[in-house]
Amino acid sequence: IWVHKQPLPLWTMSASMWLFGVNEIALRLPSIILTTIGIWLSFFIGSYFFNKKIGYLTAFFFSINGLIIELTAGRVATDHIDTFFLFFIELAVVFSILFAQRKKFVFNLLAGVSIGATILSKWLPALIVVPIWLLIVLDTEKFKPKEIIFNFIILLTTCCLIFLPWQLHIFSAFPLEANWEASFNFKHITEVLEERTGPIYYFIDKIRINYGELIYLPLIWFLWKYKKNIKDKKRLAIIVWVLVPLMFFSIAKTKMQAYILFISPAL
Repeated sequence: IWVHKQPLPLWTMSASMWLFGVNEIALRLPSIILTTIGIWLSFFIGSYFFNKKIGYLTAFFFSINGLIIELTAGRVATDHIDTFFLFFIELAVVFSILFAQRKKFVFNLLAGVSIGATILSKWLPALIVVPIWLLIVLDTEKFKPKEIIFNFIILLTTCCLIFLPWQLHIFSAFPLEANWEASFNFKHITEVLEERTGPIYYFIDKIRINYGELIYLPLIWFLWKYKKNIKDKKRLAIIVWVLVPLMFFSIAKTKMQAYILFISPAL
């Protein structure tokens, strides 16, 4: 089942155990490394959207977040998958920022590669980076419309070149298994799988537990600040990063707390 939508965490875990032996440390090492790097990525993202002070706070809250630590340690379900997904989401956002700031083609390619790797880590929720990329690029006002369209096409093409070969391979080599597993992409939305469910406010309630009971106050304040300046594309990018996944997974019938882990840097 994992091989269909989440091959990258599986490959990395296998490589780690091949190098360091079949033991718990080797199994957990990839997640430990990626979440540690994620602290710096969080600092970079926070510094870009606001300032270095906010960057340090973002990194600090990321480093002590209980859910991230539990997932890294394998204490709750979907551990490797969601830590990899979180890492590559952040990495794609960082490369998007670097591309927007420096206008270097290589950073756009790396953003596309990162989105492709994110899809190979979990699946299509990785595309949340695409509107964030667009808003970051538009915010700089450095790009002409033709440049934006060209680089947008390059971003999506690079992403497809990363994740499509594996999909084509498994549907060719294992058509019955791949089609059976692919059917669950929609079943997660329309059906309750493995008794993993909750009310429509499930994730709204979970952010209180995973990010602190006061989380609702800054969320409301942030939306109010954006309403006063709807031209602020940076704030809009953060709102998209938080609210789109929150709304989508709230509608879905199958629910697990780590489904929205990748919005944690924005929160």
